[in-house]
Amino acid sequence: MNFLKNNKRFSFKLNEKNAWDLDFKCEAMEEGNTLTTVYQFKNGIKVTNIAKKYDKYGAYEWVNYFENTSDMPSEIISELWDCDCAMPLEHEEIRKWGAYFPDIKTATKIYAPSGSTWAKKEFYSDIDKIENNARINHIYPGQKKKYSASGGRSSEQNAPFFNISKNGKGYIFAIGWTGQWNCEIDRSSDSIAFKSKIEDTNFKLMPGEKFRTSSVVIMPYDENDEAHNKWRKLVKEHFSLVGSNGRDKTGPLCAGIWGGMTSDAVLERIKAIKENDLPFEYIWMDAGWYGINTKPSPDEFEGDWPRHTGDWSISPLIHPNGLKDVSKATHDAGMKLLLWLEPERVISTTPVAVQHPEYFLASDAEQGNNRLLNLGNPDAWDYCFNTISELIAELGIDCYRQDFNFSPLSYWRKNDDFDRRGITEIKHINGMYKLWDALLEKFPNLIIDNCASGGRRIDIETLRRSIPLWRSDYYCPANYDVEASQCHNQTFNLWMPYSGAGTGHSYDEYRVRSAYAAALAAMYSWTEKETFCDTEEQVEFIKKYTNEYLKVRPYFSEDFYPLTDVSDKLDVWCAMQFNRPSYGDGIIEVFRREHSPYETAVFKLKGIDKESNYRFMDLDGGEFIISGSEIIEKGLKLTVTEQRKAKIYLYQTV
Repeated sequence: MNFLKNNKRFSFKLNEKNAWDLDFKCEAMEEGNTLTTVYQFKNGIKVTNIAKKYDKYGAYEWVNYFENTSDMPSEIISELWDCDCAMPLEHEEIRKWGAYFPDIKTATKIYAPSGSTWAKKEFYSDIDKIENNARINHIYPGQKKKYSASGGRSSEQNAPFFNISKNGKGYIFAIGWTGQWNCEIDRSSDSIAFKSKIEDTNFKLMPGEKFRTSSVVIMPYDENDEAHNKWRKLVKEHFSLVGSNGRDKTGPLCAGIWGGMTSDAVLERIKAIKENDLPFEYIWMDAGWYGINTKPSPDEFEGDWPRHTGDWSISPLIHPNGLKDVSKATHDAGMKLLLWLEPERVISTTPVAVQHPEYFLASDAEQGNNRLLNLGNPDAWDYCFNTISELIAELGIDCYRQDFNFSPLSYWRKNDDFDRRGITEIKHINGMYKLWDALLEKFPNLIIDNCASGGRRIDIETLRRSIPLWRSDYYCPANYDVEASQCHNQTFNLWMPYSGAGTGHSYDEYRVRSAYAAALAAMYSWTEKETFCDTEEQVEFIKKYTNEYLKVRPYFSEDFYPLTDVSDKLDVWCAMQFNRPSYGDGIIEVFRREHSPYETAVFKLKGIDKESNYRFMDLDGGEFIISGSEIIEKGLKLTVTEQRKAKIYLYQTV
């Protein structure tokens, strides 16, 4: 706890003066691994910093709460950095310009992943990339790097996760704010300074007003090759609900169904799943089911459903029994029900927007006729919570899927007063956390699927409350480029142990194996335009690969090692390893892409015991035994004779 006790950890200005230069009282209370520090300033500003240490991982977390305890508006709080601290890092000389680049092996590097941008290389950092004659992800003493969110969604353009590394040692940072965050990283010769905040804050607090701001998680490490596995374990143990409180122990296997499909068609698909003994765990009902006058639509590319977003009455024209028959059939078949909503985005002509315009925010930069439900408004929050709760209770919803398909930043900023910049965003995000926490408390077995045009709202605060079951909208086209899911499995897995992908619609082994992740949405049942389980071939394909997926799913949340570089090129191999030390086993996924001229590749595996022998079992048949010492010394040689071929090998100590 010394790091927490010996550092203030955050900074701000009060009436343009450094807060730490002002008079204040400080009281610290330590209970177990939690340190609560309360700062009381003379003008009524009270700041409560709640910090935790996770001893097993040497990691720290903290969050700040601001409150005005006086009966007058406060002075202006500005330059609020919720994290402002420096940590030691191995000495590095100031860079001297010359003919040669500095040695990339000893440079200080910042792994700063991109966000979810409908791209093949999402959540990826090209660590040695050169732009304008400089390696843009290397940092030298005297340099400062700046990063921020885009449009108010936390992982749209840049993701709020960072790994700062030098010679195998360093720190992983995560910013906990599901809005417009901002950070700066400074390198000095012997340390690294990290500052993070909500991007634009310059506000007074009203009497009695209280809210939290952004949080931060910091995890030091001494072995770069294992840093992300240490991080994955920390997230699994302390920042995920998977397997806790009676909730599912894994990410779900879902049968995706378009919500605009008629109940009769949905019931036929549920019946087919049950009769053919297909091992789906969830019926995933997506958008299109709502709106009092919404007509049926065979898929998302037809129908009038988009203009009814925000009207959460179940369409009687699509689902005459209000989805109760669908819910009953789902649960009677031994499955659970997932339902899509998008409560924060509302079309201005929907009934609630017309009846209660005070619940909603508009923007000068209008995005169609969208309005933003203001979760910082108590009446709007009550409406939202009650609406969702009633649907969950009435239909027995097991997974609540919350989407968010537009950028809120312009709505927040338009509605801020000049001396209250940042308040609309802060109260909205506080309201969102309160909403999810209240739903999870009211429905103890509920899980939340976090979607925002794919994975554009992934941060440490959403991870602790939800799972991104659809981490990228790249999977929306029925025949999306399959290399994207391979790349995403190499990148998203570095930062989170649980995330999900979609299979596309083709009955294709290469495609479905490429999509295997900690959660999976199988899209064969998605649309009325395509048949489902109408032929023996369809049934056998779905049965084979869903059962195969369930066999390998436990490994996807274990230790992860990319075995090849991240590439979307078609003339290479893609390979990755998931190792389960507690059982002495794991899996190797290998993809020889369609233009790759190479039949054989050698892979350096991780987590291998040189004293053990390993049996490798090809899921397509056949096995072989090889010693751990040979794997370590020579690598694992694999031959794949076919192009565009996916192979999966299970291995186990003998």
